[in-house]
Amino acid sequence: MIKERHADVVIVGAGIVGTATAFYLASRGVSAIVCEKGEVGGEQSTRNWGFVRQQGRDPRELPLMMQSNAIWCGLARELNEDLEFIQAGNLVTFATEHERERWGAWAAHANAQGLATRVLERREIDAILPGHRMDVLGAVYTPNDAQAEPHKVMPALKRAAQGRGARFLTNCAVFGIDVEAGAVSGVSTEQGRIRAPIVVVAAGVWSSRLLRFAGIDLPTVWIRGSVARTTPVPPISHIATWSGVAFRQRRDGSLNVATRSADHDLIIDSMLDFRRFRAGFRDNKRDIRVHVRRLFFQTLAGRFSQEAFARELMSHRVLDPEPNHAVLQQVLAGVQAMMPAAAGARIERTWAGYIDMTPDMLPTLDRLEHPAGLVLATGFSGHGFGLGPAAGKAACELVMDGRAAMDLDAFRYRRFHDGSDLRPHTVV
Repeated sequence: MIKERHADVVIVGAGIVGTATAFYLASRGVSAIVCEKGEVGGEQSTRNWGFVRQQGRDPRELPLMMQSNAIWCGLARELNEDLEFIQAGNLVTFATEHERERWGAWAAHANAQGLATRVLERREIDAILPGHRMDVLGAVYTPNDAQAEPHKVMPALKRAAQGRGARFLTNCAVFGIDVEAGAVSGVSTEQGRIRAPIVVVAAGVWSSRLLRFAGIDLPTVWIRGSVARTTPVPPISHIATWSGVAFRQRRDGSLNVATRSADHDLIIDSMLDFRRFRAGFRDNKRDIRVHVRRLFFQTLAGRFSQEAFARELMSHRVLDPEPNHAVLQQVLAGVQAMMPAAAGARIERTWAGYIDMTPDMLPTLDRLEHPAGLVLATGFSGHGFGLGPAAGKAACELVMDGRAAMDLDAFRYRRFHDGSDLRPHTVV
């Protein structure tokens, strides 16, 4: 018989948000158990681009990202680890007067919030990115944006959380959230029941499926993002650069290259929740390619049956989707066209991951009243790596204090059901 475990808090999901939550809770002396169906940081938290970007954020998300950037600046020192954190800025180009106007409005808002951002003319781009061949009108530049190496961040954060007393259970899928008398009482897992008065759900794309069986309707779709890493090239710039395609140069000279366009692999949730995503898909239809793959059939029963959901979790220990190789070859060609110094680069490896996208592309960070003791920290819509430290801190505050120090009203769960405007407000 499996012995029942006890904790003050159970965290479902050991991505960057769940692990950061465990770190901050353990730092406050809380007994926290993190349950992960696969391995720590196995999915999107180590499959992202590695950008720590404030630029282009939805104005409602910008204050949280600015707080996260401030945490990132001292995180390597706090963890006593090398995270390959480089604070060299982020630059996005524009090619039309309409785009100049949009970016100018965003930059004005950012500066009003205390985030130094400049709209650059073409000649100013030439000065900070010498040798480029981008045919653009100008760019927007945020000097204190940054980058870090996901494969170094996740193990470091886990070690720090463990050092403060957090426990991690890997290969421990959570099948359900237990509720008694209107309040959370723990979770049911493949390693037995864990009793806890508070549960934090930070399970990425799996969150909405788990929550459905607790009566929580959280709309998300799975978006597949692909990334390539090149062989090392001569020094270009540590400014993370977007101009139709994007790149960041790592410390060893290699480039991470990607594009904002992505693939949507249909699952039944996509179809049943389509009405809430209609506006977002319409506005971004040129950037999203829709596919019907085996995933649709592999995840069909788990939408409706908790037993089938449990089988899905154990058969998908680590989601490892196939990258879009054709698109990545085009992206590399685009980077080489804009930066001739990258001419000798060759793709060394590729990978992809699934992003949990909400209709308004904002996360859900909230402590629910029904059931009491349930905290949501999910739906980060591709921004989870950059937001991770601040989101973990906010989730810790929701657990410990019942509310966060920062205003999280824009991220409340009830917005999906009270007629709120769910259109994305991002620039990038």
